[in-house]
This record gives sequence, structure tokens and C-alpha cells, in this order.
Amino acid sequence: MLTKNEKNVIKTLLFSFQDEYSINEIARRCNLAPNGAFKILRKLEQEKIIKLKKIANINAYSLDFDNLKTKSICELALIEEPSTKIKNRLEDLKELQKITEAGIIFGSYITKKKNPGDIDLFFVLKEDNFKKYKEETRKIYPAMPLKVQDIIQTKEDLTENILKNDKAVIEILQKGFVLWGQDKLMEIIKNGYSK
Repeated sequence: MLTKNEKNVIKTLLFSFQDEYSINEIARRCNLAPNGAFKILRKLEQEKIIKLKKIANINAYSLDFDNLKTKSICELALIEEPSTKIKNRLEDLKELQKITEAGIIFGSYITKKKNPGDIDLFFVLKEDNFKKYKEETRKIYPAMPLKVQDIIQTKEDLTENILKNDKAVIEILQKGFVLWGQDKLMEIIKNGYSK
């Protein structure tokens, strides 16, 4: 099982896309001491989950998708224990889980903010399911405790936005809570890395 800090390091590398980070940069982004980040990176390197690249006198790290284990470990890193309010929204959205490939909740609702103004949702779905999605949201969204702001993308849209390094989409992936579809997201992200 992965520790919280190991998950943070893996997620940081996962959503860095074109960037490769040094130990100090990873430590800063994960709120770790450089020595703590080094120990985690060393462990992941020994398991061949990440690869090391020397750039001048700096070690830069990135995920090694040539190792089959990497995809599984990244999927595990995307699985988190939901809070009670996220569990409640997951229950509200269970019908959408049947027609979308992935769902992410993000924004102020998942932070410790006392009074969020809305619920931000991001879905990946097949274009063929768009009509069914709209029908279901007309039933589900009015019953939710706050106004819902949703973003809908196909796999192709998401892959394109990853390749364009779209800041809004990257931030949703980095900071959002993956409700379902970790495997589908990993497939899309891996394809983004390989292009």
C-alpha cells in the first residue's frame, strides 16, 4: 500500500506531463523535506516506477511507463478515501457513473472552505452518451444541495488538452478528487505521455 506522501509524489510526477522535476521541486510541491522526497524517489526508482535523468548536475525524475507496474501504481495513487460530503455526492451521482468513463469533483466544495458556492464536476464520456448524460443531469442536479457547474469532455478532448498543457484541465486533474474511472484516466494520461 502507498503512504499519503508516496501518493503525493506519484501524483505530482503523473500530472507534470512534459516537465521533469528535481528532488527539491518535488519536495516543494508535495510539502516534504528534500530528504523525505529523496527517500520516496529512491524507493520508486528501485521499483522502476520512475526513471532518473541527469541534466547537468541535477537529477530529474519522471514516471517510467515502460514498466507495466507503473500504470497500476498510478491508479492506486488516484484512489483516495472520500470525506462524508464527497461520499454523499458520489451517491447522488451514481447514475452518471453508468454513462461516463470518469468523474472528478474539484473546486471549493472539496476544500475546507465552510460555505462553497457550487459543486464543480468534470466528466469524461463517449460522445454517443451525451444525450443520455443531459437527460440524467436534468433529474440529478436539481436535487443536489448546491448549484452544479459541470465540464464534459471526450477522451480525445482530454488527451488534446493534456498535450496542449491546458492549465485549467491540468489543475482539475492535479487538485480534483477522482470519484471513479481511475483506470480510464490513466489510459488517457499514458497516451498523452506517449505522444
